[in-house]
Amino acid sequence: MDLLKLINDKCSFFSDTEISQGLKSVILHLETAERHFEREKQGEDYLFTDVVYRSNQAFEGSLKEAYRVLTGNQPEKLTPYKIEQYLEQNAILQERVLSLFTNYREEWRNKSTHDYKLYFSEQEAFLAVVNICAFFNILLDQMIGKKAYDQEKVELSKLGIVPSKQAQDKSLVEQVSQLLITFSNDSPSIMRGATMPKYFERELMGKLNAYLSSADEQIEVIPEYAVIDGERRLYADFLVRKGESSLLIEIKNPTKSVDTLLNYGKDQLFTYINASGIKNGILYIPPRRNNSTKMMTREVELIMSGNKMKIVEVFPEKF
Repeated sequence: MDLLKLINDKCSFFSDTEISQGLKSVILHLETAERHFEREKQGEDYLFTDVVYRSNQAFEGSLKEAYRVLTGNQPEKLTPYKIEQYLEQNAILQERVLSLFTNYREEWRNKSTHDYKLYFSEQEAFLAVVNICAFFNILLDQMIGKKAYDQEKVELSKLGIVPSKQAQDKSLVEQVSQLLITFSNDSPSIMRGATMPKYFERELMGKLNAYLSSADEQIEVIPEYAVIDGERRLYADFLVRKGESSLLIEIKNPTKSVDTLLNYGKDQLFTYINASGIKNGILYIPPRRNNSTKMMTREVELIMSGNKMKIVEVFPEKF
């Protein structure tokens, strides 16, 4: 896995924004850290320590750019500490990002910042680069989702488009299933790539979050909902609540056959439902083509430990 390639691909999503140059600077620090790591392995002294210092610069730079996107505010007058404090205390970072953020800050940034006599070994330098790349990758996911969410909200407002409210008197699972079908009319417009186009998962999730939230002011959408399953922590793409009703949504990118995605996704979603205690779920596969593709729905029920669970599959008739 090429972590820097993943980072570059995700940063391209912001190529037309004010944070583009800042993200390029973060990438430059990471690329320099990687070069230092390779040169040190060839015998140049002390470069493993420089790897950690470059990783620290990438950490602080990524937080500044994330602050711009996630809060809509400018970070120039804030110290890195103030930014970290704000993001943490105001619950801006999602759970998975927060755990990586805390780990990097405590294990690498704080130690190397406050002790100028430290020297780092090859293993420590390697872990620093891997940790910051993992953190930045997942932080970019949240930033992409926020940008897509904001853009969709603006677009719906600007065009005077309000998702259909005709299904508001139905059950939550019926209402959301209908909304997913109407959302599918325009979703293929955000597919990326020339030879093998696919959805940018976090962009799709951000737009869908805004779409569902705009459809009904009583609907609450929580992305990356954590489900505890014994000692494991699982993450459903969405938890959707309305009054006393709730359901989980799992999204599958249409990169394989519909049947393969339905079989795999159904088992995955039933695992989430069973662990969470939530009885309903929706498995959603967006289409590759625009509204020329007919969307299908199908109900699947399962009884486990005496509990009845239901999944509604929403998927294209054909790719």
